[in-house]
Amino acid sequence: MYNKFPVFSPAVRGILRQYLCSTTATIAVIMTGNAMGWPSPTHPLLLSPESPVPGMTTDDTSWMISLMYFGNLFSPIPCGYIMEAIGRKNTLLFLNVIPLASWLLIIFTKTVLWLYIARFMAGLWLGIVYTVVPIYLGEIAEPRVRGSLSTFFAIMTYVGVLFEYVVGPFVSYDNLAITSGMFCIIFFVTFTFMPETPYYLVKMNKSEEAREALFWLRGDTPDVDVELKKIENAVSQQMANKGTIKDLFATRANKKAVITVGVLSILQRLSGIGAMIAYTSVTLPKGAIHHVTTHQCVIVLGSVWVFSTLISSFLVDRLGRKILLIVSALGCGVATFLAGTWFLLDAKTDIDVTSLNWAPFACFLLHGFFYSIGLNPIVTTIKGEVFAASIKGVASAVTSLMLAVASFFLNKSYQIFADEIGMFANYWMYATGCFIAVIFTVTYVIETKGKTLQEIQDQLNGVTPPIDNKENIVSKL
Repeated sequence: MYNKFPVFSPAVRGILRQYLCSTTATIAVIMTGNAMGWPSPTHPLLLSPESPVPGMTTDDTSWMISLMYFGNLFSPIPCGYIMEAIGRKNTLLFLNVIPLASWLLIIFTKTVLWLYIARFMAGLWLGIVYTVVPIYLGEIAEPRVRGSLSTFFAIMTYVGVLFEYVVGPFVSYDNLAITSGMFCIIFFVTFTFMPETPYYLVKMNKSEEAREALFWLRGDTPDVDVELKKIENAVSQQMANKGTIKDLFATRANKKAVITVGVLSILQRLSGIGAMIAYTSVTLPKGAIHHVTTHQCVIVLGSVWVFSTLISSFLVDRLGRKILLIVSALGCGVATFLAGTWFLLDAKTDIDVTSLNWAPFACFLLHGFFYSIGLNPIVTTIKGEVFAASIKGVASAVTSLMLAVASFFLNKSYQIFADEIGMFANYWMYATGCFIAVIFTVTYVIETKGKTLQEIQDQLNGVTPPIDNKENIVSKL
């Protein structure tokens, strides 16, 4: 039915197949990274006399960047219902036409209005991916690798952004859109051959299909009936509620899960990552690093994001979610506070800081490292773990909407704050958000490392788990 790894043992084969599924599913995430990173190399070009979209102003480009996050507001809620009706896999495959259409508009139309529409459509895809993919990753993975698989979301976001940073300065406006649009085709071709999640199939009373999918995901081991039975029991228990917006707060577990993911999503954006992705090329002072261009600085920053997230993928199932979140938010807070201080000294005092022009870039690198080991990958991981089966669609949609609202206002306000107050205001606001994230994580967020999805629900409900005996430990493996 699906690709196989016949030379490996069932346990290893199962892990490899879960990684294969995660890789193909997160090509959809690369496409969101493409859309996020695209303004960085094109922003200066769009404002130049040779602009492929004549007549664009600074305000136009600000809207061009923000409209992607505005489009992100409209897709999570309907997508949450769609993925419960037709499945996680089919939702991504069918709606893949939206980002493809976005790139085609950029290629074949050259007016501000059509560019706005294209960016709005890119935002629709952003909301779809942030709603569906974390749930897909959480439902296909076994507990011992669920954390590392979920970090694929963050890694692939950065791969998409870095692609734009690396390729953008060296190809034409149209060719950048063409190469970016190719990921839509690659995703459709590869993800078509991946299975639907066993949890969704059980929820739809397709037990035989669920067993087949689980059999493949666990490496063709015949001993999947025990896990399938646990999934069936968990889904049956969690489906007591119907999955409406009202049910998000019907139980202690639902309420705590929604608050956890919703607040972390807002604080993730409040760390300043959206502005750094979109505006770094025009924010860094000229000559920040001697003999290094702004575009090269941006490429270095994107590389730090990718490799730091790879580090997180090795740590998340060893150290746990909470410690990485705390360290990440604290590091981001220090970095953005220092960046804000440099911008304040540069704009509001008589102190000559030109000898420290490298400082903002150093702060961005520090922020990128800490953000990528925790705030970015861990929030997505937790989102795929904490929602009960009955509310996964609507809860993922609502929390994606919260993230979208935060993203839109923070990206749109960036230039306004910079012009009206000073660039430092943005970065001190980001620092405040990071320090709030530290407090919230310490006092409210639960640890989910190594737990089954049902054990996480029990913990959210305040149920004290029994001490693991040998049989329980083996069953988790």
